[in-house]
Amino acid sequence: MPNRAVIADASTLIGLHKIKGLDLLQQLYGHVEITSIVKEECAVDLPGWIQINDRYDPVAYRSLYPSLDAGEASSIALALTLENVLLIIDERKGRKWARSMGVPITGLIGILIRAKQRGLISSGKQQLNSLREQGFRLSDRVYELALKEMNEE
Repeated sequence: MPNRAVIADASTLIGLHKIKGLDLLQQLYGHVEITSIVKEECAVDLPGWIQINDRYDPVAYRSLYPSLDAGEASSIALALTLENVLLIIDERKGRKWARSMGVPITGLIGILIRAKQRGLISSGKQQLNSLREQGFRLSDRVYELALKEMNEE
């Protein structure tokens, strides 16, 4: 398991919960940190290996919150306080802000690609289709690129 802090935003957790894939995060990263704001946004029971960490920079949070939702802002603000971090975030605007601040990111699709490459799931296509059925926004372009990365063209 990587020796890094892994922080997740709500949309990733909600998406994985809907397709019964939350355990993939534990298998890939060991534990994940979220802010209490993200926990509230999820509104689902989360396993104990997902830990609350509210030691984010309040100045960074306040500077991000006008442009982003509270969960995204708190997740990025937390990522900025930690070293060797990976932020799992899906919303385009949040990803753009995180990148501009030098925060390494991935998203739900990146998690599924990595899980497939490590043999943790048998069918990436099935997972992607399930996400779409659950209402997760996934463009045809990203869908096709993900299948290619999973060798499921």
